[in-house]
Amino acid sequence: MLPESIPTVRLTAQYLALDGRPLGGTVEFAPPSLLTHSDADVFVGGPTTAALDSDGRLDVTLPATDADGWNPLAWTYTVTERLNGLSRNRTYRIALAQSVPEVDLADLAPADPAGPQYVTVPGPPGPQGEPGPQGPAGPVRSINGHTEADIILTASEVGALATSAAGQASGVAQLDATGKVPLVQLPDGTGDGVTSVNNMTGAVTLAATDLGALTPAAADARYLAIDGAPVLSVNGQTGTVTLTASGLGAAPADQAVLLTGNQTIAGAKTFATVPTVSADPATADQLVRRSYVDTRVPSGMWTPAALGFKAWAFDPAASSSSMAQYCINGNAYLIGVPLSTNATITQVVFYVDGFVGTGLAATSFAGLYDSAGKRVGVTGTLDKLIGKTEGGTFALTLTTAYAATAGYYWVALLINGPDPRTNGPGFMVGASWGNLPGGNARMTDGFVRHGRLPTTGLTALPGTFTPSSIVADANAIWAAVA
Repeated sequence: MLPESIPTVRLTAQYLALDGRPLGGTVEFAPPSLLTHSDADVFVGGPTTAALDSDGRLDVTLPATDADGWNPLAWTYTVTERLNGLSRNRTYRIALAQSVPEVDLADLAPADPAGPQYVTVPGPPGPQGEPGPQGPAGPVRSINGHTEADIILTASEVGALATSAAGQASGVAQLDATGKVPLVQLPDGTGDGVTSVNNMTGAVTLAATDLGALTPAAADARYLAIDGAPVLSVNGQTGTVTLTASGLGAAPADQAVLLTGNQTIAGAKTFATVPTVSADPATADQLVRRSYVDTRVPSGMWTPAALGFKAWAFDPAASSSSMAQYCINGNAYLIGVPLSTNATITQVVFYVDGFVGTGLAATSFAGLYDSAGKRVGVTGTLDKLIGKTEGGTFALTLTTAYAATAGYYWVALLINGPDPRTNGPGFMVGASWGNLPGGNARMTDGFVRHGRLPTTGLTALPGTFTPSSIVADANAIWAAVA
């Protein structure tokens, strides 16, 4: 069976005698002595012989002669018809175009066997012709019951009101420039002013009694005025009362913790709920947040933040001076990274000791997994992100930024394409290396700092994996997140 990358054409034919009887025999299709196809990496040669069936038919599938990748580029089949009952065989040449996937041999063979031999190549379809003239419209038999040639319909015949009925009796109301119906088109009585107030007409003046209300004087006589009832006592005190904090059961201002303003508080205090602060300390004697403490290190010690990272697998200064990690194709390597504070991660970072710059396949990726084995970030293909270098840092951007909480993560690395023994990228590793590096020391069920997934032959990083399935690995690749 031919490789799928080689286009083919289905060729059919039928041979009949003059009286309609099916002919017998064979038809041979012979290409040049030997062909090669660059995409399929195969040699193709030798004739194909198709025997006619009981109906005189043949049905054979052959490679298209104009497909890209052939060597020679342009070639034809030599067709030899060996038919029973004919005095001599007929030979001619044909070409099979991949643009015509099915064709009958009768459409390709020369009609006159005595004429010159030539190659028949189906050409592309010609341009669409101009549209013909539009035919006459069909006759209208009737419109709303009218059959005369020139029909004029009235508003009533189409269920509408004539424009002359607008604003008229039994017609329709109109709207003025403000979007309202004019007063002249409103029914009688609705457009007049107020006709009476409390049954009074003319120039009406209302009094309190007309509204069932009291006059101010009557109200003062019936109801207590605002200052008519003085306070009899305050907290049991009468007369001129001066209130103090103790009289109200409150603590004096100098003995309470204020919600705002500066204040000095003496004595040891025990808090039922741990106090919190919203900013880092400005002086040495202020409360601090954990996120601030996690970023502080003794003098002389380097942190990921000092070099622009959010977290790393280990201090790059502890890397090996003589070794680099060349990754085996199809293996997903995992590098543990501890994140002490919440952070938005947009990049995973590697240091490549050296790389020739070619050979990486588009199935090479880097990514980020949480401690449950869920992939939370992935980069684009590494063939476009890691280039030629004699030593350099490669910050690979995730396709989507990830808002990470404090915890443990794995940076993943999948390499495909290069021979790791000669031209693969060499990744920086820790100084502790070998079959069982000390960097993988941990208690049972502890977090695996350096490992790989058990599945091989990978062409993409999986969406999830089971952390217990991780195979502890000798790789001590350095990685960071930023």
